[in-house]
Amino acid sequence: MGKDRRKKLHLSKIYSFRRGKGGFKDDNAQIGGPGFSRVVYCNEPGGFEATTKNYASNYVRTTKYTAASFLPKALFEQFRRVANFYFLVTGMLSFTSLAPYSAVSSVFPLIIVIGATMVKEGIEDWRRKQQDIEMNNRKVKIHRGGGVFDLTEWRNIRVGDIVKVEKNEFFPADLILLSSSYDDAIMLC
Repeated sequence: MGKDRRKKLHLSKIYSFRRGKGGFKDDNAQIGGPGFSRVVYCNEPGGFEATTKNYASNYVRTTKYTAASFLPKALFEQFRRVANFYFLVTGMLSFTSLAPYSAVSSVFPLIIVIGATMVKEGIEDWRRKQQDIEMNNRKVKIHRGGGVFDLTEWRNIRVGDIVKVEKNEFFPADLILLSSSYDDAIMLC
């Protein structure tokens, strides 16, 4: 590999983690910038870090539609399919005098197929919403200070919360293992 090529590769975005690191000076203003890890303060939900950073909540939403967006989004999804769009065009052409068949015979099956598919998608999305509600309302123990753990819903977990997970419990979020009850500090899932 030639010197020029190596220099270009070194200065490329592949090695961007090198370019973002600061020197060895004691400048805390660079923390959180490129090349540095994120600093998280435990059990400070109203602290400076939590208010300045806009961390995402732990609320889970897997639904595709809302009540207002169901009809337009579902129709858009249906007519993205080539077959449905083709039958829509042929149905529109059947309203002209050039069509050898009646408009009802071409439009009615399309309405039945699209209607049934939209009902199926609506039922599936409703079930996803019910599962989201169930998951967001599960309880977990959060440390509130002084050795006290309060029960709270999964959706209320914030970055920096200390969560106590018992044996055979589900994990409510991405967690870092701080301590384990096993002697060799492993965690069995």
